[in-house]
Amino acid sequence: MKNFIKSFIGVIRILYHYMYDPIRLEFILTDYCNLNCKGCTHYSPVAPKEFTTIQSLKNNMSHISSFIKKGIKDIYLIGGETLLYPDIIESMIIARKYFPESNIFIFTNGILLPKMTDEFWVHCKKLKIQIAITRYPINFDYDILMDLCNQKGITASVFGDREQKNSFFKFSLDITKSQNKYISHLKCYNRGCITVVDDKIYPCSISACVKHLNNAFGMRFEHLDSDYIYVKDLKSISQLKKLRNKPVPFCSYCINPPVTTNYGRSKRIKEEWMN
Repeated sequence: MKNFIKSFIGVIRILYHYMYDPIRLEFILTDYCNLNCKGCTHYSPVAPKEFTTIQSLKNNMSHISSFIKKGIKDIYLIGGETLLYPDIIESMIIARKYFPESNIFIFTNGILLPKMTDEFWVHCKKLKIQIAITRYPINFDYDILMDLCNQKGITASVFGDREQKNSFFKFSLDITKSQNKYISHLKCYNRGCITVVDDKIYPCSISACVKHLNNAFGMRFEHLDSDYIYVKDLKSISQLKKLRNKPVPFCSYCINPPVTTNYGRSKRIKEEWMN
């Protein structure tokens, strides 16, 4: 009985956490990447070398901020590898313009940081852009990156350390769409990762980026109208909270929780993302 009560309280705390946590938005600049990670949740190994146009990014941020500028705690500029984005500085300027009170993060695997220009670092400092580094078990000295950011006066943190044991996951999809969407949503590791790409807002990057899986392997992971919100139709923060807090039809594709797996280079086969 004690174990049941403890588990029940744990579930209530998780639900409260997800229901009332501040909103964060992830803006995909590109799904193209300079790494080739097995099972990437943005499907980067099979994604084309394409980039969000700076005008599209500006339009999306302008519209969203006009309704809920003060309701978003964190803005993530993400990839793929974000630093490959050719208009990275302009994207930072636009993000700070439309979200002046939000924390703004650039997510990166860090490999390109030592090669970034002085102009990049000046704008990071001026605009109070933070660097979120994910460490991977590759032949690269990650320790120098924290020192580099410190020297430039930039706040940096390790967002994920994939060098640690059991820190890499396989997020599998079920092409039959037979998973219980409520259970998948409850156990979802990506809940809260509201993702903006093209002209739509999705509850997570897996849903937002699954087109790459479809295009690469001829799969048919499909979206229904209630799986996303058109940016132009966003009028209030309650719409974002509903998208985050309640399961959508696409959740029935997701097998949760994910299983831990060893880090490895992608072979670009569909089995890396499907059972």
